[in-house]
Amino acid sequence: MYMQRYIEFALDSYAKLNLPYPFSVSLGYIASPVLMQGEIFLAFDDDHQTIGCLSFIRGTAEENYSNREIVQIQLLYIDEHYRSSTLLRELLSMLVQCLRYLEEPVKELHFWTGADDQLQALIAKRFSLQPRTYQSVYGTLHYYIMPFEGVGEYISTFPNIQYF
Repeated sequence: MYMQRYIEFALDSYAKLNLPYPFSVSLGYIASPVLMQGEIFLAFDDDHQTIGCLSFIRGTAEENYSNREIVQIQLLYIDEHYRSSTLLRELLSMLVQCLRYLEEPVKELHFWTGADDQLQALIAKRFSLQPRTYQSVYGTLHYYIMPFEGVGEYISTFPNIQYF
């Protein structure tokens, strides 16, 4: 039921996700945590409606997913009516706590975005990261690599609920 809610939320929000790929490619990225035994976190409002999600898989396609010290964030989305730094930090806190709980070493978090100056500025401000830029058949893509411990350090500067 949880994974179903994730897929439904992602598909219901698809137009707002601004994914830089055609639907068939985007669906593969959205569904990969379900199909590849990744992890999914959902955020709910007071009425138990899904308002956000974060999903990830381990490894990269280039290494046939054997490089499990790399975590790829497949989808991070918060409904625009609920978007806040606090909710973003809570989702990132769940991610960090989960990865530490699983006790399988993590070196880096990777994720791709379309070329979006506002998003790039936000990521640069919060995490001091600049993307690698690639030209693809889908247009300009930004590729971010974040040291896992850097995300953990950022999250630890705020009060956190212990999830794991």
